[in-house]
Amino acid sequence: MKNVIRTSWRDAATLIVLSRKKPAIASRQGVNYDILFQTRTASASFANSVVFPGGVSEPVDASEDWLRLFKAFGFDQSHFEAFHRPGAPATPIFQDNPVKRHISLRITAIRETFEELGLLLCCKQHQKDRSSPWACVLPIADVKQWQQQISKNPSELLNLCKEYQCYPDIWALHYWSNWLTPTHFPKRFDAAFFITALEDKPECLDFNAEVAHVQWASPVSTLERCRARSLVLFPPQSYELSRLSVAADCEALLRFAAARSARGHALHYPVIVHANDGQLHLLPGDDLYPSDVDYNNGAIKADETVLELRERSKVLHRYESFGSVKQFIIKNFKSDHIDMGDRIIPVIA
Repeated sequence: MKNVIRTSWRDAATLIVLSRKKPAIASRQGVNYDILFQTRTASASFANSVVFPGGVSEPVDASEDWLRLFKAFGFDQSHFEAFHRPGAPATPIFQDNPVKRHISLRITAIRETFEELGLLLCCKQHQKDRSSPWACVLPIADVKQWQQQISKNPSELLNLCKEYQCYPDIWALHYWSNWLTPTHFPKRFDAAFFITALEDKPECLDFNAEVAHVQWASPVSTLERCRARSLVLFPPQSYELSRLSVAADCEALLRFAAARSARGHALHYPVIVHANDGQLHLLPGDDLYPSDVDYNNGAIKADETVLELRERSKVLHRYESFGSVKQFIIKNFKSDHIDMGDRIIPVIA
């Protein structure tokens, strides 16, 4: 990254949690899974918006104590190295030490999901007994107490695991994407997005004070509610839900995610362009995306309208905002991820 100032953002992890639907329900809604969403409170980061669970990484997430815990359950170096395919380019957030970073950021995602929602993705099974693609959910009696302890001291997750003789189910998480917050936000995060799936929804969730509401919903219905202005989604969530809505089957999606998890993937950093009548958020691969991105400077000024900038571009991979229109435009863009084809994706109708 050019002119990187590491203190200008914090590393974070976000977890997209899927849960398989019953066949009769799935046939009516286009996809056979729901996604776990939380609505943030007015005082929380990304206030009043609907987001996936997640939060900032802590130094303890990279503690060597975690490796010792995993090894006690039969995991060895080959299981850790499976997180990053040899020779594959490392996504920026993993570049320092891909294997170690994959482990620590998965622990971040699991820790934050428990802190926020009381959903503990931990497993008691020995490595040789693991065969299911579904994530383990460990029910515990004293959820609120552990949430408070871990919120005050993130190292308490390790103590929880020791007490309940379990480990974070990091092998059930698959790397999905990497988003860096643009410079105009007061708080910036370099977030690794992971995806996982539950065979069944937990009966109840215990969410903390930063969460106003929790729900399970399909990607399609959530996007429709955003377009109708009944909820707020930030562009990364809208983009990922649009991408997920193309994948109808939960198990096929999980296999796809597992197969591509260890490969490198481009950083999604929206480069802001101020046009005469609106704003663009350019994404990698777009014709106007800079070849040498400065991740710490502000927006670009263009003396053209949004439509003029669109018309002079052959490959489009961008978010447009002008007047009342807010939409993603994808055209002639070849993705190494789920291919959404050529489409206009309205974010707000």
